[in-house]
Amino acid sequence: MIKKDILAAADEESGGLIDEIGELKAILREVSKKLTRIEAQVKRGGLSAGSKTSELPAVADANKPANLSAGNVLEVYEELRLQAKKGHELEVRQKLSAMSATDLNLMCCELGMPPSSKNPSRKKMFELIIGRIKQSLMLSRHIDRQTL
Repeated sequence: MIKKDILAAADEESGGLIDEIGELKAILREVSKKLTRIEAQVKRGGLSAGSKTSELPAVADANKPANLSAGNVLEVYEELRLQAKKGHELEVRQKLSAMSATDLNLMCCELGMPPSSKNPSRKKMFELIIGRIKQSLMLSRHIDRQTL
């Protein structure tokens, strides 16, 4: 009799555990649906739910230059190119990282590098500009720009 009582209690207990597992699964499905709905709303709002921080160093807003105009973008680019030519690439990178995203985007467009997407990342624009500066240095190594 004792064995029958033990088996009956074990069956009741396992049945209760199965019911609890079923309830937990239903709760998890509901939470998953809510998370999916929230992620969709966030994506529609222009933000990414798992957005990563920029790898470029953050600089205080007080150190950022005023927004560039289309006229002086090429002047700033030429200054950066000359600094890179003198071997001060670290300073060039610091100046570019201190620029706002709109300034970087304007510089990319003025240098003939249209963005590949609607909202390109700062890192992508940063690397495009650095690449253009390096390309310019390689091409103009044996050419005197003043005579042109």
